[in-house]
Amino acid sequence: MDKASLIRSQINNCIPRVSPLPATLSRPQVKSHAASKSIQPSQRPDAVLGRTTRQSAATAQRACATQAMPQWAMAAMASETPLKIVFVSAEVAPWSKTGGLGDVVGGLPIALADRGHQVLTVAPRYDQYYDAWDTSVSSTFDGVEGEVRYFHTLDKGVDRVWVDHPLFLAKVEGKTGSKLYGLKSGADYVDNLKRFRLFNLAALEALRALPFSPGEDALMVCNDWHTALVPVLLKDVYQPRGEFTKTKSALVIHNVAFQGRFWADRWEELGLPQSSQARFQFSDGINKVFDETEDPDEESLSAPGVKYNKLNWLQAGMLTADKLLTVSPTYAKEMSSGPQLGVELDGVIRSVGGIEGIVNGMDTSEWCPTQDKFLDVKYDEETVAEGKAIAKETLQGLLGLEVNPKAPLFGFIGRLEEQKGVDVLLEALPQALQGSSAAQVAVLGTGKADLEAKVEAVNSLFPGRAAGVVEFNGPLAHLMTAGCDFMLVPSRFEPCGLIQMHAMQYGTVPVVASTGGLVDTVKDGVTGFHAGKIDPDRLDPADADALAKTITRAAGVYGSASFEDMRAKCIGQDLSWEVPAQKWEAVLQEMRAGKPNRAPEASSFSPTPVKNIDAPADPKKSDILAGRAAPVGAAKPTSIGQTVQQATGSATPSSAPSRGSTLAAGKSPSSPAPASATSASTAAAPASAAAAAVPADGATRASESGRKPAAGPTPPAVKKTSPAATPAAAAGVSKGAAPTGAVAKQDETAKPTNTKAAAAVKAASESAKPAAAAAKAGAKAQGAPKKAAGAASPAGEKGAASPSTAASPAAKSTDAKAN
Repeated sequence: MDKASLIRSQINNCIPRVSPLPATLSRPQVKSHAASKSIQPSQRPDAVLGRTTRQSAATAQRACATQAMPQWAMAAMASETPLKIVFVSAEVAPWSKTGGLGDVVGGLPIALADRGHQVLTVAPRYDQYYDAWDTSVSSTFDGVEGEVRYFHTLDKGVDRVWVDHPLFLAKVEGKTGSKLYGLKSGADYVDNLKRFRLFNLAALEALRALPFSPGEDALMVCNDWHTALVPVLLKDVYQPRGEFTKTKSALVIHNVAFQGRFWADRWEELGLPQSSQARFQFSDGINKVFDETEDPDEESLSAPGVKYNKLNWLQAGMLTADKLLTVSPTYAKEMSSGPQLGVELDGVIRSVGGIEGIVNGMDTSEWCPTQDKFLDVKYDEETVAEGKAIAKETLQGLLGLEVNPKAPLFGFIGRLEEQKGVDVLLEALPQALQGSSAAQVAVLGTGKADLEAKVEAVNSLFPGRAAGVVEFNGPLAHLMTAGCDFMLVPSRFEPCGLIQMHAMQYGTVPVVASTGGLVDTVKDGVTGFHAGKIDPDRLDPADADALAKTITRAAGVYGSASFEDMRAKCIGQDLSWEVPAQKWEAVLQEMRAGKPNRAPEASSFSPTPVKNIDAPADPKKSDILAGRAAPVGAAKPTSIGQTVQQATGSATPSSAPSRGSTLAAGKSPSSPAPASATSASTAAAPASAAAAAVPADGATRASESGRKPAAGPTPPAVKKTSPAATPAAAAGVSKGAAPTGAVAKQDETAKPTNTKAAAAVKAASESAKPAAAAAKAGAKAQGAPKKAAGAASPAGEKGAASPSTAASPAAKSTDAKAN
């Protein structure tokens, strides 16, 4: 049995899956217990390290979130005008999840309901959820076979509504979260346009069909491209005919790389009025939409100046929503900064008044050291040192690392792909381990095959110093979060991020890249360490060098009074949804009052949920510059990539895939184009949603792929709504006049043809042969698409979820109910 298999066997045999009610353990006993080397993990008591003799689960949960309800919460509870809020999302944790989207829609609505508001969520019913009950309410829609039924779950004061239809249940039932959008990464279901069109229509109809719904004067909070049709339907279909006139919509962008791009000739399938078409018109330089009709391993065809006409759902939603929001202030600024980080929609964002960022909270019930069922010994702020020492000893033994309490242990948990910066970490690992003679590193995740091979290789390359586990393992993720001293998050971009928040909740100090929500949640030198920004398009040796030096810097602090203070500040924070919910409440109240969309000034941002810490949020420039300084002493060790290449004889690229290819590998239709292929829509976006003529040349440009936009059909129509059998349910159904119209039946087997595009690319390539070297260099500099690739792994970000990409898509994992 090889070492990796042995580690997996040890993990499966030793990590407890369920813990009994906590026992009592006094502080003297804790210290004696932690120091004992003779006690094995299976012999350790399941204890809560704290001052109380016994805590109930409810008490432990409150200890992790908040000790007392603040005055503003009680005031909201007593409010005579609570908000009516409806979250529409493709994922809701723990029922469905591929990354951060599911976590947000799982936790934020509960926090808002706790503040006295009426909150409802609407999501597809992907599986036979044990706690979901049939409401007996059904609807039918033009262009959709069969009826839609609504199921209901009451969850901690939130009404969870599930849209039931074979397009969701029959396709995904019994599968993991990574299958919500496609069977494999970079190959989305070809009927996703049809699936999520139905979902958007059904979500709006739920507002007036269900007896417990808030009605037509609700505030709709739409999430990512899957729900971007809701604001379009409101503005272009329902409100012009006098329906939903008081309904307002916000669009939350959890990852701008996922945009819902489909071929332009599928316009007719949307069933929208012709006047809406301009909002969707988009073009990019990629000859794919990355669905299951295409080979995800086949290289994209592209050439300078060649454009492909497409529909862009996220763009249309941006142009019609009343408010744009995202998951952190820094990510909001990054998206607006240019086409690279805005993924060609930066111009649209600026044209509608900007986008506002609110830092996410986290689930403090599942991720809480005082009640974590995967820990032998629980702990709190008072006993963090002793509790983490026990978890660390267990972790070192399971992973085959030297059991040494004085060795600083660094962990990485996430998808093994370039967006998460794991390639940078692997490149930096030899130098980092050489820079600190005692440091240890543990890596957990799944993802791209080449990166999985490199992670497996660290077990033999650095025995006793580094361990790599290539699998999705929730219990091990919890043990690493508690047992590691530092958590590495070297992401190329991170809209918000959950791993660093989980780490701080457990008193584990994060080491992060200076991007997105990592800047907003981790204060350099106070609650963590910043390694600076990482090149989004390639593996830069300078980035690996900076990360290695930051790891060495953190290892040097380990064990000092400064480190203990940093750890105390991490675990002492309130990282729950309490503070974000207060900010969300204020934004939604402004929406209800009719305040126009406008991002706040930079100075008005509250960039971190950290309380009572008087320190700047931004990383120290001196530390970042020092981290990039030239190495001193011995030559830089051979990289893991070079070692694996020598051992296997395979070619290992020295740089990350270009942005065009890495972004294109996620939830396929949402894949963005490279910066060099920026469409005119980002340069000259409409000044308002009402005058949404998107690309200046989008309406007249001939389709380079040979696809012709079809004439627009009549608006979608709700055929009928069948109310529940009870009188109360019948009273809750509102019948309104519906327009007639038909939607062309979708051909789910036809593979997109790009004959003209291929010919154009071939001609461009032939003409460029005399200057092949120069052309190749230019394409690389522009981030020309190379190859779609990606994989799913543990998240943090639905997910569990799903299609992964190299430099842009959101964090996903493969388990529908994992974090």
